[in-house]
Amino acid sequence: MTRAPKFHFLMRDLALELDAERMTELEAAGRVAQHIQQTLKCVHVTFWSVSGELGQRVMRSVAAYDGTRHRVVAGAAAFPEAGGGFFGALVQAGCYVCEDTFAAPALQGVRQTMLVPFNIRALLAASYGGNGEVWGVVTCTSDVVRKWKASEVSALRKCAAEISGLRARRRALGNWLATGSLRG
Repeated sequence: MTRAPKFHFLMRDLALELDAERMTELEAAGRVAQHIQQTLKCVHVTFWSVSGELGQRVMRSVAAYDGTRHRVVAGAAAFPEAGGGFFGALVQAGCYVCEDTFAAPALQGVRQTMLVPFNIRALLAASYGGNGEVWGVVTCTSDVVRKWKASEVSALRKCAAEISGLRARRRALGNWLATGSLRG
């Protein structure tokens, strides 16, 4: 992801494949997650959907790439908002950076349900969405304490921005096809 045009072209090509129905959403998400995992050298990359009202949001995994087993995994996990520190940071800054998850106060609410069982010791997350809404989150995790480089944080944020733009265009197109208007 250090070369933004490469990621942009990957996203464009995958969107075309999805539109032509030559690829499933899971396959496309898996390819994007694999690209991010290989670029950032993390253990897992997961895409999450976000739903619910403030204070009661839920993250549901959609797709992930497991770098240890070198395979795409369909989403199966769901985690409710716990304390708001993680979601609050995502909503406010669009990004959450943590080099030691077990020591992070904002993550204590999910320590026993998420961090320990999945051995998540370092976390880098960026949200994507539009019009002030968070539609989803992409997370990069490591099984060891890790200081994330500024270039890695920037790369993931650029990825999330690219996803936001693509999803917004696809939503507008879907609305136009359904209603004849680009407005909600």
